This record gives sequence, C-alpha cells and structure tokens, in this order.
Amino acid sequence: MKISLNWIKDYVSIGITLDSLVHKLTMAGLEVEKISEVGGDTVLELEITPNRADCLNMVGMAREIGAVLNKNYDFPSIKKIKFPTQKCDIKNEEKKYCLRYVGTLIEGVNIAESPQWIRKRLASLETRSINNVVDITNFCLHELGQPLHAFDYDKLEGGKIIVRKAQKGEKITTLDGIERELDPSILIIADEKRPVAIAGIMGGKDTEVGPETKNILLESAYFDPILIRRAVRKLKLSSDSAYRFERGVDFNMVEQGSRRAIALILQSASGKIVRYTDNVVKKAKFAQSIEITLDKINAYLGASLEIRKCINILKKLEFSVTQGRKGSLKATPPNFRTDIKEEVDLIEEIARVIGYDNLPSSLPTIKAINIQPNPKKKVRSKLKQLLCAEGVSEVITYSMYSREWLEKTKQVDLKSVFLKNPLTREQEIMRPSLLPSLLAVVHTNINRGLHDLKFFEVGKIYSSKEEKETLGLVFTGIALDDWRKAKKDVLGFYDIKGIIEHFFVRMDIRNIHFESKASGFMEEGQAAGIFRGNKNVGIVGKVAQEVLDNWSIKQKDVFFAQIDLEFVYKEAISTTCFTPISEFPSIVRDISLAVHEDVSFQKIQDLAFSLGNKILKSVTFTEQYLGDKIEKGSRGLVFSLKYQSSDKTLREDEVNAVHERIEKALVEDLGAVRR
Repeated sequence: MKISLNWIKDYVSIGITLDSLVHKLTMAGLEVEKISEVGGDTVLELEITPNRADCLNMVGMAREIGAVLNKNYDFPSIKKIKFPTQKCDIKNEEKKYCLRYVGTLIEGVNIAESPQWIRKRLASLETRSINNVVDITNFCLHELGQPLHAFDYDKLEGGKIIVRKAQKGEKITTLDGIERELDPSILIIADEKRPVAIAGIMGGKDTEVGPETKNILLESAYFDPILIRRAVRKLKLSSDSAYRFERGVDFNMVEQGSRRAIALILQSASGKIVRYTDNVVKKAKFAQSIEITLDKINAYLGASLEIRKCINILKKLEFSVTQGRKGSLKATPPNFRTDIKEEVDLIEEIARVIGYDNLPSSLPTIKAINIQPNPKKKVRSKLKQLLCAEGVSEVITYSMYSREWLEKTKQVDLKSVFLKNPLTREQEIMRPSLLPSLLAVVHTNINRGLHDLKFFEVGKIYSSKEEKETLGLVFTGIALDDWRKAKKDVLGFYDIKGIIEHFFVRMDIRNIHFESKASGFMEEGQAAGIFRGNKNVGIVGKVAQEVLDNWSIKQKDVFFAQIDLEFVYKEAISTTCFTPISEFPSIVRDISLAVHEDVSFQKIQDLAFSLGNKILKSVTFTEQYLGDKIEKGSRGLVFSLKYQSSDKTLREDEVNAVHERIEKALVEDLGAVRR
C-alpha cells in the first residue's frame, strides 16, 4: 500500500520529521517498508495486515496519523446531491454475494483529460491517467477505499445491468485486452446478452469509457470478499479494486464513494444525473459495544493510563465512546473496523497508538501454581522405555485412514467414525484399530529392503461411543541375527507373547493370562485374548495369510498385539505391593509332556498352581517341540516348575509329593502324555 505525503497533508497536518513519522507508524502496527521520492512528493510503501482494510486509502491513513499525532483530520467534503426519482434498470440475482449496488446514469459527459491536481495525485502512486471519468474512479478508490467502475451506457445491450453468476463457457475480454473464460463460480456484471465486467475485479473492454462516450453508468457496490478472493485465484487476475474487495470494504462507503465520484465527474466532465438506484439487500450490522475497565487496560499494558487518554485515543479512531462508572468505558467500533470484537482488541488499539516503545517495561504478575505430575504421562514414558529396551522401535501414524484399509485387514465389522467432510478418501474414518496403520508401516519397510521388524505405537482408537489410548505391537523377521548360528531364529508367537508378559510384570500388573480366542484377521489356533480375571484387555496373535496377501506383504510370519492402555494406566498407577524375597533355597523340576494343541499353557499353569500347596512359585514355559515323534494334533511342551518356601528349607520328599500330584493331574485332567 502506497501513500503520498502531499496527498495525506490535504486531510491532516503532520508537523514532524519524516523519520519520526515512519517510526510512529511502524510502532502503531503500520510498518513502513520503503520510502521513495516521486515528482517532488514523498511516497511511503506500507505493509498493511489483512484485517486493516480501512487503511488501504488516504483517508484511512490520515485517520491513523491523526490518532498517532493526537491531531484531528478533515474528511473530504461530499456535496449533497439531489437525485432523480427515476431508477436505473438494475437487477440483482445474487443477493447473497452482492449486498449493495449503487448505479447512477449520467448523460452528456465530456470525456477529456483530467484536471492537473487529479493527475498529479494519481502519478504519485504510479497510476496511469486515462481520462477524466476513469481517473476520478481511481482517485476515489485511493482516497476513500471504495472501488468504482464506469460503463459506457450506450454500449450496454438493452441499457440493463444484471448482477449474476457466469454461465459455463461464457467469455469476456477484460480491460487488459485478455479474453478470459468464466464459470458458474464467478460473479459477473452483465447486460441483456453478455458479461460486461467481472464483479469486483475488472471491467470489460466492450463497455469501457473512451473518447466517444457521452453517457456513463457509474457503479459502486459491496461484493462478498470470499467470492472475490476465489475468483481472483481461479482467474489469476488481480487489481486495486479486487485487493480491497478481498479484504472487505466499508458498507457505508458504497454510497459515500459514489456521491464523491459523482460530484467530481459533474465538476470536471459536466453531464446530468438522469437516473439513480441504491439497491440495498441488507443493511449494515451495527457493531456490538465493548465495555472494559481502566484497571484491565493498565493490567494488560503494565501502565498507569488515565481514562481520558484512553477515551481520546479511541475517539480519534472514530470509536463511539462513553465513560461508565468506576473507571470503565464503553466503546462501539466504527463499521469499517470489523476486526474489533473483544476487550483485548480495544487494549491493542490503545497500545499501538501510544506506541509500544512508549509503554513501560514490566514483568507480568505470575501466580505460583503447584503443578501436579501427570501419572499417565509417567506410565506412558515407562512403557515406551521398556519396549525400546526390548529392541522394539516406536512409530507414529495418522489417526485417520480409508475404509479400504479396514477391508484389507478384515475388520469392517468394527464400528467406525466417518468424517463428514474428509480432505481425501485416504483419511475418511477415525481409526478403530491400530492393525491397518502398523501393517502399512511393515509393508513400506519390507518394500525398502528391511525385513526384521519390531514396532510399537501408542495411539488412540475411536468408536462411535468412545476413544481410548491403545498400545499396538507388530513383529516379523529374524529374532536375533547371530552370525554363529547357521539357522536363524525366526520371530514367533511366543516372542511377542513373552514381551507382553514381561511388559505387564515390569508395569507391576499381575495375574495376566492368555486364552485362545478366534479372530477373523488372525490365523486359527494362533490367536489369544489377554485377560485379567474376566476382563479382556487385549489380543495377540499371528496375522492371517489372507490379510498379508491383501497388503502385498510377502513375509509369512507377522505377529500383532493390541493392549488397552486405559486399563494399564489404571492398574499401574495403583499402589504397588511388595513381597519379601525368600531367604531359603528353591528347587526346580522340569516336566515334559505331549498335549493336544487345543490345551493352552494357561490351563496347564492354572492347574499346577491349584495343586502347588503354596510352595509352587512359578511355572515357566521352556520349549515347544513339533515333530515326527509327536502325534498329529499334539505338541511337545517342556516346563520348569520352581518350588520354594518363605519360612523353611523344603525337603526332597515334600517337593516330590507336590510335583507328582501335579504331573498326575495334568495327565488325568488335560489328557497329557509324559515324555
């Protein structure tokens, strides 16, 4: 935004050096980027923020300078004009996007060169002079911030103006001589047969005002900023008018800008007003009053301002201000300040006019708060450390994915939360499971040549009723790449199960057991639910081959687990109880059995503990054997049983009696065969 100091001086007396003015404007939030000399005039180029459309004109900047310098500014005098009762033929078909349209038909104009003072003002802003009528519309745009456009009335088919959306395939040659194709998203000004202007952006070549023009129709309007912004981007066409419409013009300035231009046209181009229409769809909303106390202003700014000074500053900015009781004030923003909505906005206005560099330096009062540690955060950090120590790498994936991912994972039965307006199909649902996300990570890594993978993710899953934090694990590949072993150990079900068991032990959560559980996305017989009592807190198992094929994962053995972390947080945060370590030696005995493949380790463990006579301390799975010597449908298992007493040294016969009782029960109750 460029401003001419000579032009500004028509409205306000500056009376300070250029350097001081530049500093004060910058401190007021109107940063001066460049200073140049144009024909004996000083021109400042400022960076105006998008919310300050009121500063995109000379009068607006004069108002700001007057406030900063504590001086009054003179608004340009606009003569009262008596308009005829006869209306222009104007039809507004898009009342939602054109809230006001002022049309004035002036006949008998004399198109000539503009007066020197207008040409001089425009030249200072590097705006080319065209003719008196067009120059006046440009002058009023820069003076008041209201875009205007003049049509050659005799070139309008049927003498009509229609505000409408463009039709598909319609074209217009704009004033820059380029033919542009329009579409129904673009607002246009049309006559009976064709578009004659792109609303708020640029006029058409066919109806431009030229030397032969005798009658003009002057347009002043308020167009929807969002619609204009979209049209500018779509057409890749901008202009001084579009720049202002995009940011929002003053609704009341539509009529004032029109009257200012009419008066100047009658003065320099003669002519007679024949018709006039002010088509108002919706009256401007009055801004809401904002009440604020002086104490609050001073508390925010760390200053000791007087109420009178605050009121004076706001009045200089054309706020309507009244003083209330007990050191308060009530301010109503002017219509052109749509960015003022709450108390802090008023405080900002006062601060920037005073100058941020003139406010005293002070530290804000901070109340000391006893910040309590977040137990969940502590547990979350601990579990991540545990898993990383086990060689499992953390991954983070998006909380949304496509329905297709659920179909590939055979989890379409999960109650998913669909987004009403997703950005892409790849992010159309809130994830109800971590499995698709983790399989996508596995697929990506395998495609990049990485085959030995152990990943975990801590993230939320979502259903129509709730969202809960969950731990997901996925394992595949070699367990440990040991060069001394010719045959590598492949990660299996018991590897991931062992890490889960260790995880719960380290989190001080006991009595976790596993039960066989069918699952559509896991291999039959290799899936288990994770339980605490009767509560299902997770699932673990081998991902079904069909699912791996759907994901184009060529690696056969992929294992997945998902654990409810809300349960973990609740249990891990509880008070931990400790049992003293026994001072007496322990005795370890092994049992080798062949059992049916349906018999779970949990059943064996539960039966052993029920007969352990309080001296059985642990049952540890050691080895599994599947081979020719084992009957089909069975598997060989080896367990270590640890016996120990907390108050004496166990005798051999005591241990033998309990151990034999356990072996006998396993054979009789579970159908096991001793090996």
